[in-house]
Amino acid sequence: MDGKRIDGKAIAKRIEEEVASDVARLRAAGTEPRLVSLALDEEDPSFASYLRAREAACRRVAIRSDVETVPSASGERGFLEALDRLGADASVHAILLKLPLPAGFSEERIFSRIEPEKDVEGHHPLNAGLLALGRPRFAPCTALAVLEILAAEGIALAGKHAVILGRSRVVGAPLAALLLRKGTDATVTVCHSRTGDLARFARQADLLVAAVGRPEFVPGDWVRPGAVVVDVGTHSVPDPSSAKGWRLAGDVRFDEAEAACSRITPVPGGVGPVTTAVLLRATARAAGGAR
Repeated sequence: MDGKRIDGKAIAKRIEEEVASDVARLRAAGTEPRLVSLALDEEDPSFASYLRAREAACRRVAIRSDVETVPSASGERGFLEALDRLGADASVHAILLKLPLPAGFSEERIFSRIEPEKDVEGHHPLNAGLLALGRPRFAPCTALAVLEILAAEGIALAGKHAVILGRSRVVGAPLAALLLRKGTDATVTVCHSRTGDLARFARQADLLVAAVGRPEFVPGDWVRPGAVVVDVGTHSVPDPSSAKGWRLAGDVRFDEAEAACSRITPVPGGVGPVTTAVLLRATARAAGGAR
């Protein structure tokens, strides 16, 4: 069974090696790439854990990584003011938002205030438009990570049926646009909470991407024999057998899906590390003046 599991850590390592070379050239030319994460000052253990992993990756490639926290009491206005300040700061090359945004915050207003050339997740309407036109400057890193994984594994997509479970602006929708591009040429179905009979669509997939945000939502009998399964979800679920009392799980029931598929990304160690590596590459591109 291990031969079916895609090693995201190994793919991420190769990307990091390329990024480290790019960063070295930028530093030699006098530019220190800098990534700033913007978040409210709320306690969030999962975000803290993510930051530790991301900052370790930044250190490995010599990218400066900082976190800017906005007082919760300042609300959306404080968040927008922080975005304006970071956008005007020439030492900041890349801006990353902690998502999802808090209840009551306008996604449209906030995404529109990110400096487009520092918007390494592709949220700004200009970057979203370039993606829709098939010539992305920046795109959501998780969606790009899925393509990186498929390319690294030599999985051809032309003429294949890709079924994406989830239509979010940060994974499902941009991934569909990327898969439809000329040169990739997949046939794409996007399913969502209003789709009837999800199982019927999932069982048609040559490539099944689970991005529904619900732990172990996809059972093994939704997987067509021989399909490739990419699990985007990461969740903490109770596990009395673990010393920690919990374990990480994805959107897919892993053991069941692994029995049917040809290739599958595990959780952890699949999409997550590659997403971080893609973010590092986007930061280096932003520091180099990506257009």
